[in-house]
Amino acid sequence: MIKLNFNERDLAERWGVSPKTLQRWRSEGRGPMYLKLSKRVIYPLDQIQAFESKALCASTSEKSPSIMTPVLPEARLLNAEEAAVATGLPIYLFTNKRVREAAGVPFVYINGSIRYDVNAVMNWARVRSAELNKHALQAPGDTGDQSGSSREINSASLSR
Repeated sequence: MIKLNFNERDLAERWGVSPKTLQRWRSEGRGPMYLKLSKRVIYPLDQIQAFESKALCASTSEKSPSIMTPVLPEARLLNAEEAAVATGLPIYLFTNKRVREAAGVPFVYINGSIRYDVNAVMNWARVRSAELNKHALQAPGDTGDQSGSSREINSASLSR
């Protein structure tokens, strides 16, 4: 009998990875598509096979994009420092995972690294600039004193 769906443990065993790896991939938006039914995670066989076929390589010189988030070929990708300079926003907004997620900064995974599509980040910054100015972002650990620790966003720098 052919299995049509795999649970996390079965798929981990099939690929020789730990179930924790599959959990991390799901949280990062990597890996095959899955179904979440209440607390149960199920991977349909057709999604597993599609994911495996994308990972096929003819030689070691080919790079497999199998577990990376797809990016448009014309996208200009930036690291955290470049994204901070381009937007005029504090770098911790791009380097601190909790702050980045709370603010909804758009990013992609490329070969295990976080990169920022310049167009997506600039559009996000324009939309969020009023809200960010209103709340005057503070770096993690800032006490909120008036000695310059509060970092306001210059909305003029966002319109570059």
